[in-house]
Order: sequence, then structure tokens, then C-alpha cells
Amino acid sequence: MALALGAAVQELQASQVADQFVKGLDYPIAKTQIVNAARDASLGPAVQEALNKIPDREYADAEDLTRTMNAS
Repeated sequence: MALALGAAVQELQASQVADQFVKGLDYPIAKTQIVNAARDASLGPAVQEALNKIPDREYADAEDLTRTMNAS
């Protein structure tokens, strides 16, 4: 049970970090710029993997990027 709770806490923390990261970007922004910024910010592998899966296009705002990440 403790391992499951620890994993859930880590997932929540990663989600919060990703949310802050997405909101802090300057829009509009292209996928390559997003991926590079995530790498430069040393975001965790789960967040970087999610960003690598998004379509290669320009994102208008944080809501656009978040919606796409959640759909991937």
C-alpha cells in the first residue's frame, strides 16, 4: 500500500510541475521549443515523454497544450 501511495504522490507532483511548466511558456510556441525548454528545465522523464508524444505543431496557449497532452 505504501508503494502505491508513494507512486500516486510522485504522479501528482509531476502533474503539478508539468502544469507550472506549461503555464510558464511563451505562446504561441512550437513543439520543438517546448521539448527543448522541458529538457533545459530538467523536467522528469514522465513529463518529457508526454511532451515527446504531442503532435509536431504550434500551440496557441497553455490550454491548447494541456488539452493535447491529456489526449495523448
